[in-house]
Amino acid sequence: MDIISSLLDRFKSPNKKDDKSMSTETFENKAILAICILMIEVSKSDDKFDDVERDKILKILQSKYNLDENQLETLMIIANQKNEDMISLYEWTSIINSTYQYDERVKILQSLWQVAHADNIIDKYEDYTIRKIADLIYVKHADFIKAKHE
Repeated sequence: MDIISSLLDRFKSPNKKDDKSMSTETFENKAILAICILMIEVSKSDDKFDDVERDKILKILQSKYNLDENQLETLMIIANQKNEDMISLYEWTSIINSTYQYDERVKILQSLWQVAHADNIIDKYEDYTIRKIADLIYVKHADFIKAKHE
């Protein structure tokens, strides 16, 4: 666990210059890790996790969290392993619920749809996975549908 924590400590966005405690940095990083794990879950749900979806995940994470290439690669390695070991989405969705306000959770859902749309095909399993995540992060059905069509 200490190895993961030390790796995650490097993920603090460079645009945040304020001096925060270590626990705050780790908390923020766990939220980014949770989002990445959920994106991977969506992309793997149709059994076709390809470079197009992986590139989309990297692009979203880089643009939203201002991570450099090394941080992104490390994050993807950790998130992929956590995704492989995952038994339930709850551990990761609970981090999102405790970190983000409702409107931010809707934006996370929009990012999940962007990953699903990356290959221009929304598979029924991708739809189901995003619907399940939306329920777990308490996004209203109307906002789920709206995010799907944006």
